[in-house]
Amino acid sequence: MFDAVIIGGGPAGASCALWLKMLGFRPCIIERRQVLGGLQNDNPYPNKWMAPVRDKTGFEVAADIHRHVMEHDIVCRLGESVTALEVVEGGFRITTAGGETLLGRACVLASGVRPVKGGFTESHEVIIGPGRTMFNADFERQSVAILGGGDNAFENYIFVRKRGADRITLYARTIRARREFLEKVPPADVRIGTYPVAPEIPEVAGRRFDRIVVLYGWEPYLPYARHLDLARDPRGFVETSADCETSIPDLYAIGEIAQRMHPCCATSMADGVVAAKAIQRTLEQDAVARFAERVRRAAASDPVRG
Repeated sequence: MFDAVIIGGGPAGASCALWLKMLGFRPCIIERRQVLGGLQNDNPYPNKWMAPVRDKTGFEVAADIHRHVMEHDIVCRLGESVTALEVVEGGFRITTAGGETLLGRACVLASGVRPVKGGFTESHEVIIGPGRTMFNADFERQSVAILGGGDNAFENYIFVRKRGADRITLYARTIRARREFLEKVPPADVRIGTYPVAPEIPEVAGRRFDRIVVLYGWEPYLPYARHLDLARDPRGFVETSADCETSIPDLYAIGEIAQRMHPCCATSMADGVVAAKAIQRTLEQDAVARFAERVRRAAASDPVRG
């Protein structure tokens, strides 16, 4: 029985586990990858948004997370995906694809997000989501259609242009990107409204392209919790209290799976701290009550102190 089983070893899950260990508890991380660090393992770009981190790529940030957690001897089940999460008496039962069963007094959902596929299948002509595949793709002298209207779509327009694409057209049903990116994308290269896509050709709105890049945002990754009666928002992200607790007692959701105001490494790690402190308060309630009772009994039996 662990004090908390944390599903996911990205910045949120690792932060939660580290704080719980430092607070004197016994956490366990279950991570489907062979390494910790979550989506930072797919990020080859420098992460300049974290105050104490200078010019490190996502790969390096992930490696630091992995190293830090391992140095604290936190129990980790790496290369294991979770197939079932059940509420049982006294806590939770978690089953992995390898057949292992773990018990936790508390459980933390930190399995993150996946790119929205939008009904497409990834292939040489169709790239889904940002990250490693996008970074390694060859766009030299190619025509590229980018589907999506958010920051990722506009930022990757700039990236593809720098990689030498001949023609880029960005198709968006609505525009949601921040001003910094809008100022760098020519309006003539943007189409707003609906657009039919034939990925097998590949073709968008009747125009042929060499590559189609699908950047429709993110969706929570929770296949192991489909049967749980979790409160969620219309997009499927988990709703939580200020303490990161879900609608199920002692079950917490942290990081991008809970769709914070701006999901990123910094907010994910903060969520991990908040959940760890909430779990500490819950687990220590009985201990505090028992200790206070022992103090009262000691005082009652000691005439001087009484």
